[in-house]
Amino acid sequence: MNFRKAAWAVALLALPAAAHADHLGVGNSMVWIGFNGNKAQLVGPTTGSINEYEDNELGGTLGLNYFVTDEWTVCASGGVDVARTQFRPASTTRSVETYSSRSWNVRVGGDRYAFINDRAAIYAGPGLLYWTGRGTYQGSNDPAVDRDWPRVVQVGLNGRLGMYASITERMALFGHIGQVLARNTATDPNGRNIWFTAHPEGSVGLSFEF
Repeated sequence: MNFRKAAWAVALLALPAAAHADHLGVGNSMVWIGFNGNKAQLVGPTTGSINEYEDNELGGTLGLNYFVTDEWTVCASGGVDVARTQFRPASTTRSVETYSSRSWNVRVGGDRYAFINDRAAIYAGPGLLYWTGRGTYQGSNDPAVDRDWPRVVQVGLNGRLGMYASITERMALFGHIGQVLARNTATDPNGRNIWFTAHPEGSVGLSFEF
């Protein structure tokens, strides 16, 4: 009888551990494919005093995450973003004016996962971000404006908070919001602009696990 009671006790104690082992952990990987939104930091059409501005860009992101422990991942990601605004004048004698911007980014960092259960988790972590982009204008009939504007290079810290939720055994949803603290530079023959920014970013998409 004592042996039977002991066996039941061991089995009951093992249940939480077995359940815990069902979620992602050390040695697992995830590939993220999703959409990204960012506040682009730009200048133009030339460098100069108080010539910086922000623009809303949308695009795609691709990331690889690897669990180095049952709670921590290392992750590398990159993406491209674009924006476009067009003015169509009522007068047929005027040209259509088009403003656009484009950028790309690379991020390396880590995330701490807190599993709510085997199918859902909250994650948060820091990262180093490299971003570069520029604006372009067409249709103003001013050669100083109708061209590619100076390129901006941004290096900064990116912290984010998000959620992971399984859909199937190998696929899940992910989404996070983040904050970027960065140093920005832009250079052309007129000189160099240097400024610091704090702006939001975010991503949402599908995670494929293996």
